[in-house]
Amino acid sequence: MFGRREDRLTAQDIMFDWRKLYDLVRNIVVPKIWQDNPIQQRSKLKNIVDLICEANRFFPQSAAMEVFEELLPQIQFNSMDRQILTVQLLTLFVPTARPPKGVELVTSGPQSTDPQRWLPTIFSLWSFNLRTSVFDAYLMNLVTTLVLEQRGQLKLTNEQLRFVFASGLHFFNLPVSRGAATLPRNISMQLRDSSGVYRMQAGAGLPLKEERAHSFARFIVYTMHDESSGGTLELFEQLVQMIEPFYHPSNNGAWSGLLARFLRHLAKELLQRSRAEAAEDCEVPVDARLSRSVRRRLVVLVRTLAMLLLFSKGEDSVSMSHSTLKHLAELEPDLIFRPLLDTLYTAIDSVTETHRMISAMRALAKLATTLSTFAHYPEGAQHIAPLLTLTLPGIDVNDPTKSYFALSFIHNLCHNGVVFDELLASGDMPEVRSISKESAEDMDVSEPPELDMNQIEWATRASTAQFEAWIDQYLRRVFALMDNLSSSQDTSNNTNSSADMKLVLMASYSIELVLKQCGSRYYPMISRLITQFVTSITSLSAVEGMHKVVNAFVSALPELAHASLLSLCCERIVEEIDNGVGLTPSLSRFTRTHSETTLIWFATMLLALVECSDGQHLLKYKSQIVHAMKLLSGTCMSRHVYNIGGQMLNCVMLTLTSTTPCHTRSVPDSVWNDAEFRDNHFRHWGKHPNVADDSFSLEWHTPSEQEIEFAQELMREMVEPRIGELAAFIDSADKRELSNTENVELNRLVWVLRCGVRGLGHLVPPPGTTIAADDLTDALVGGDDANGMPPRYRLDRQVPGGYVFTDADSSEYGEVMDIRKRAGLATAQALQCVVGRGDGNVENIKALILLGESVVCYYAVDRPQFTSKRRAWNYGIEGFAMDNTICEMPRIYASRRAQLTQVSRLFHNTRFMPASELFSDISAQIAHLCLSAYSEVRSYAVSALDNIMAVVPQIKYPLIPMFVAELDARDESNPEKMMGALRMLDSLPIRRACLRDWRFFPAMVLALCRAQHEDKPQVKTMIRNTAVTQVVYVVAPVEPVPPGPLLEQMVNALDGANTDVSVAVAKSRETCAQRYRYAASEYTRLVNELVGILRDAGTTWRFAAIAGYYLDQLTSVRTAPEEQLVGTLAEYLTSDLMLFRESAALNLAQAIGMIKKRSKLSNPNIAAAQRRQQLDMRDGRALGAPHAYADLCERALDGDTEAVQTPLVDNPACGWLVWPKTAKVYAAAPTGDALAFDSIEEASRPAYNAVRSVLFADGKWAEIARLFSVESTRPSEEEIFGGTRAGLFSQVFSLFGPPLLERAWTAIEGLARENERVGAQRAAAEMIGGLLRGTKHWAQSGLDAMWTQLIPLLDTVFARLAPDTLRFWQAALQYAFARRDPRRYLPLIRLIVYGRPFDPQAEAPFAEAAKLDILRALFGAWDWRIASAVVASRPRFLDALAHPYKQVRDAAAIAMYTLSSAEFSVSYARVDEAVDDLARYGPLGRDFSQWAGSSRTQALISEMTQRVQAWKAEVVPLTVGPTNFSRGSKTLLSFFFVGFRFGPRRLTLDHAPNILQLLSELQEHHDDDELCRLASSNLEFLSQVLYTANLSEIVGARLLALLDSSMWHVVNKALPLLCTLTFANRFTLSREIRARILDTTSLFLEHDQIEVRQAASSSLTNMVKCASSNVIFDINTRFSAKLQRRLPRVRYGRTPKDPHAYSKLVLTRHAGVLGLSCLVLAFPYTIPEWMPNVLVQLAECIDDPNPIQSTVQRTFAEFRRTHMDTWHEDRKRFSTSQLDILTDMLVSPCYYA
Repeated sequence: MFGRREDRLTAQDIMFDWRKLYDLVRNIVVPKIWQDNPIQQRSKLKNIVDLICEANRFFPQSAAMEVFEELLPQIQFNSMDRQILTVQLLTLFVPTARPPKGVELVTSGPQSTDPQRWLPTIFSLWSFNLRTSVFDAYLMNLVTTLVLEQRGQLKLTNEQLRFVFASGLHFFNLPVSRGAATLPRNISMQLRDSSGVYRMQAGAGLPLKEERAHSFARFIVYTMHDESSGGTLELFEQLVQMIEPFYHPSNNGAWSGLLARFLRHLAKELLQRSRAEAAEDCEVPVDARLSRSVRRRLVVLVRTLAMLLLFSKGEDSVSMSHSTLKHLAELEPDLIFRPLLDTLYTAIDSVTETHRMISAMRALAKLATTLSTFAHYPEGAQHIAPLLTLTLPGIDVNDPTKSYFALSFIHNLCHNGVVFDELLASGDMPEVRSISKESAEDMDVSEPPELDMNQIEWATRASTAQFEAWIDQYLRRVFALMDNLSSSQDTSNNTNSSADMKLVLMASYSIELVLKQCGSRYYPMISRLITQFVTSITSLSAVEGMHKVVNAFVSALPELAHASLLSLCCERIVEEIDNGVGLTPSLSRFTRTHSETTLIWFATMLLALVECSDGQHLLKYKSQIVHAMKLLSGTCMSRHVYNIGGQMLNCVMLTLTSTTPCHTRSVPDSVWNDAEFRDNHFRHWGKHPNVADDSFSLEWHTPSEQEIEFAQELMREMVEPRIGELAAFIDSADKRELSNTENVELNRLVWVLRCGVRGLGHLVPPPGTTIAADDLTDALVGGDDANGMPPRYRLDRQVPGGYVFTDADSSEYGEVMDIRKRAGLATAQALQCVVGRGDGNVENIKALILLGESVVCYYAVDRPQFTSKRRAWNYGIEGFAMDNTICEMPRIYASRRAQLTQVSRLFHNTRFMPASELFSDISAQIAHLCLSAYSEVRSYAVSALDNIMAVVPQIKYPLIPMFVAELDARDESNPEKMMGALRMLDSLPIRRACLRDWRFFPAMVLALCRAQHEDKPQVKTMIRNTAVTQVVYVVAPVEPVPPGPLLEQMVNALDGANTDVSVAVAKSRETCAQRYRYAASEYTRLVNELVGILRDAGTTWRFAAIAGYYLDQLTSVRTAPEEQLVGTLAEYLTSDLMLFRESAALNLAQAIGMIKKRSKLSNPNIAAAQRRQQLDMRDGRALGAPHAYADLCERALDGDTEAVQTPLVDNPACGWLVWPKTAKVYAAAPTGDALAFDSIEEASRPAYNAVRSVLFADGKWAEIARLFSVESTRPSEEEIFGGTRAGLFSQVFSLFGPPLLERAWTAIEGLARENERVGAQRAAAEMIGGLLRGTKHWAQSGLDAMWTQLIPLLDTVFARLAPDTLRFWQAALQYAFARRDPRRYLPLIRLIVYGRPFDPQAEAPFAEAAKLDILRALFGAWDWRIASAVVASRPRFLDALAHPYKQVRDAAAIAMYTLSSAEFSVSYARVDEAVDDLARYGPLGRDFSQWAGSSRTQALISEMTQRVQAWKAEVVPLTVGPTNFSRGSKTLLSFFFVGFRFGPRRLTLDHAPNILQLLSELQEHHDDDELCRLASSNLEFLSQVLYTANLSEIVGARLLALLDSSMWHVVNKALPLLCTLTFANRFTLSREIRARILDTTSLFLEHDQIEVRQAASSSLTNMVKCASSNVIFDINTRFSAKLQRRLPRVRYGRTPKDPHAYSKLVLTRHAGVLGLSCLVLAFPYTIPEWMPNVLVQLAECIDDPNPIQSTVQRTFAEFRRTHMDTWHEDRKRFSTSQLDILTDMLVSPCYYA
């Protein structure tokens, strides 16, 4: 409603409360363990998200700050815990629409609703995660949507534009550097997403699209307003210059698809914006609209890239380039077609480069409509005939792909109204208007050139002379195509490929369109060619193709087709049958005698001839048609032949009686026959009238009296007799074996009767609601949705459908209905006979099934036909640039739409038929055949019954018990019947009925769960698939909710108008109550039955799992857990089958969660509920000062009572960025020993007692420990911590408290002490992790007792950790700590931080590394809230800087970095304060991408650096083996690398530039591969990272300082880093620093070391790609000057007079050659105006000594390689003398020259 009626519904009409939608979404994405049907709820999430996206513009403007109040306190970017979800929600709910009319925008003050107030906040959040693709995509989408909605009111600053462009550039991941940084070994730290501990795996965020290319393209288009300096247009020009080389086909890679999609989105968004701003009702201010000059410049820029992509290697990229060019051509055709046509002509004419030719064909097909629209691009008309002639060779049977696109080109031209008729071009060609050189060069950026219409029209008329020869050759090529493509009738199996079928369909449809659109002067030639081919009869392999060709012929020119072929076909048919052909009985569908070839050929052609849209044309040949049909369907005994006869009967009757739009041309016949149109038809190409215009009227065929009489004659002579014959045949053949001839006779009777019954479809409407008057006057192609799908009627009655007889009292109506009834009775009798016999001919059974289906549900159309037509509707729509603002479409296409609309009417009417006794009888017999022993029969029956149930829904209810009973037939199990029953139960109508109706649902579920008596694997697979399909939609009964006050008011108001609304409402309430009571009783019975299946010892694991699936979905918090169910689940915890244990753990945890929830709801005073409270957090003082909250854990560890008693905040994000107004907190653990759940809801108490009795039983926990510690069959290194099992232990310990721990402790302790058994350690970790998490509501005495036992045990466990078991305990701690306040675990923190301190001097490296890994679990869960406590313990991380073991060093580096990063927090007191403060930093807000760290962190980094420098000074030259310097350097580099690769980068980005000199030196330590790799990786990451403006300046200056090194190796490796930095941060680096980098790089072209010169040359080449024209001019001038002084001549073998001066001059000239070479290589696919002179200068240096000569040779070799494909165009930019010089350089010398 919101998306499709935007012009009608505005924010003034409706306003949404975002909060309710937000709560709905959040509950679905982050469900509690007790929530119902989380999988089913998530399946609806996509629709809910789409609704919110559309409803966003109806949120009030004040909602922005409300959304920030809700979401900003949830942000904590140090971890990933729900952070992606938070950003998604922010993107989804922040209102971006402009205020409605009449509402003023509050631009200042605390109540400000101006987006300028909070936009800096978005950029501040963005700076937290620069170059993080997920966050970048969502935040860019938010900014883009805001810019789009606020056009004319919001304008971004230059800083904001550059920021977004910088992020957009990084989206593409272009390979700029020489190699990507690699990850050093053994460094592994991942940001833990602790939301995985909940029932729904969080990772599953919102189903929002992350189409980065689309968001960036929209941003560019909608921020482009003018040509101002620093604006979007200038930035986009720079972007194009940078990414242009990556669009060339030779640079194909992972980035190609993304770049292609970006280009397509750019063009599409530009077209949409231009059309929207050109509309009369556009509300965008004029000064904010896109000017023509800006648009043309943008089109030229995008065109440049699209032309490069035209011949890409990827098929998707090529397709997207075509779409891009089409969108651009819709805007500025002269800028697109002039260069494009030159390229396409050359590509199509090429015979050696097939891929270029196919791409050109596809491009022509895509752009055909735009090219041929005369009003849009007049010059295109003169190219149509030459292009058609040029593409004719593309119709080639040996290349189906090329043929398809060549035919698509013709197809799209015809749809666009191109007429194939020769026009007279009188006189000589008009004088060509000359175009000055200046205007030609400026054509792309100026207004469109003035056209000479006289010249264009003369050229167009002259080109039409080619049409006659083209039509002749076109038809011959299509005939050859049809003759050579295989046909399904020619082989015994269906070998038709989808490609061949698509090609045949396209060829036939294009022929139909061409014949419709060609002039009458070509009719004799067309008739002659088609008749000649039809009479040639090459082979039956062409029969299918020629059937479609003849059908196209008769559709386009029916009178000519009938006059040419119909009598001929009838005569040949009579002749063949008279000669005895087709009289031999045969039921084979595939094999046939050779003698039948001619008969089948002409019968098929005749069938095609009668398939026309107007039955009036058949009346002239009535006697011939009837005679041929009687012979084919009544005399012939060959199945192939009488099948054609039956189809002919069906087609003739439908043609005579149907009301359908006639096949039409591109213009009405009145216009077509007009002399002015015929003489100037090219002016009408592409001109489509509005559907509301009178001139658009379509011609409809309505049956005439003669046609109706003809149809009635056929009904009486050919349909009615068959009914009696079938009945008589069944009576005579009952209970005896049929001969082959009798089987054929029966098959023929059934087939002809079926075709006859289907032919009656248009005579009368389906039984049901009577149609008073048949009226088709309502618009079938008009309305707002004219360009979309035809309407799907939602009326509860039949609609007019153009039926012949609608008066139920008329004799004609009664006659037709009587024939249908008698046919149905005969069919029912035949089906009953077949079912009763139990055997028979399979082909006849299938024919009877099809007959039964037709009798019940075929009234002019059935479901398969309707579905097929709907699928075909959108075919070809992409060939047209339909504007949704106007209802225009080609008349040919409108005719198809009108036809589909009529079919929709007919199909709609079939859905109101009552389930009569006859229909029920036929359906019941077909249902029995669904259980047949023959798979073919089952398939036919299932399909038929599915179609019947779709139109007569009541049919299915009596059949469901039969299929269910077949699954439960244990004594007479039949796998074939079971497969048929399962297929029906899985069909959509029956599945929906069973899931909604509790009369059938329990029986179906129980039948599936008890069907284990059949061992056939196929049956088991089908049972499982059926159950899995259904279980997602299973829902427990829901008690009806009493109506609200609003509904009561509405009922009372309606009652006041003397209506019976209150009576109807009361009746409906009682009905709902009765249904609920019945469903509730069935629900209880079903659950008990399923539990019984689980408890049955004979139930196999497969079916027990299915029962568990259903129980999982049926369990609901609204219904008290069943005692028997919960007790069974508890007992199954000790099942011998692992699957049972896992299922029981999952379901029992859910049941306990529901018991807890129901107990809280029933008794608000329960202890667990009393501890939870909402605390007022205004000003952040409730928990102490904002920054003091981070020290609470430290103070609590020191024994501060106030810190211990301060309310617990489990949300780890609360207060990190900003404090919320209120927060959910928990009071400190109460004293005493009361249980948290000291009161259980009465209805849940039996289930509670059942679980308690099992879990408190003697020996139960020992058994649980034994079975849960069983090691899986996987290798030990693949054992994983089980979150499901840990969740179970968390729930049971939470519910039963310390008493349960007393029972379980011995078993837990025993597992934990088995340190050598991996399974035991895993199980112990799961139990202890669940125990720790389950103590959330325990009293203090219980906690004290637990810690007394647990701490010594964990101390022992941690001391004995092994590499195989460490990960289990890390996961256990992460599970327990996730979203919990650290003060809940003070004893455990003391053990980890103080009880087991890190000792760098210890001689057990793994044990010390394990301590650090365990410590990292604290950082991952609590981050900033634990950092001060760990720091206070004074860990000795720094002493491990030069530790001899790499494992310890790496662990220490990670621990130091994560601890240092964890000290960062912002902690604004209020959201409004945060928003306003971030805005004070400027348009980009506060830069959070870098942070110097706390004083401790700064001291730590300084100390590490100083120690490394000191050790460096102590290094003795030529020392062999590792030293303190090498080990300490590795630790230091690992410290920084952690930030680059894994964690928040803010520390690394701030401090890494300070050690650049050290990094550059360390990468030269080639004797230590690890150290060298670490240094190189850090440097490469440092240059690739996206920086903000301030930081990019610092990094650039530091990298420039490296060039002052006296070591040429350092300089050689620093130059590529500068190049990468310049490219990656092109939009953040200032112009001054970029100029300085470029100038400095240029100086190194004269370096003494040739390796440095080569590195500088490579770097400078990449920098020039990003440079402006002024910079390029300066470089050209500077390096050209270096070549002015020539080298003195030195004879071979002689020494120069002044060797030093000579060497210096060589160096200078080499620098000049390198500099000019950089210019040439920077533009590998274009020829700028300055390049010819540069190439000439380089050519003059070819005789200079090396390395000058070799540099020149490499430059020209690369130039030749990159310009080879476009040299035919590029050479035009050179003068004759320049070409002579280049020829000498580019052409290799010939040996014989």
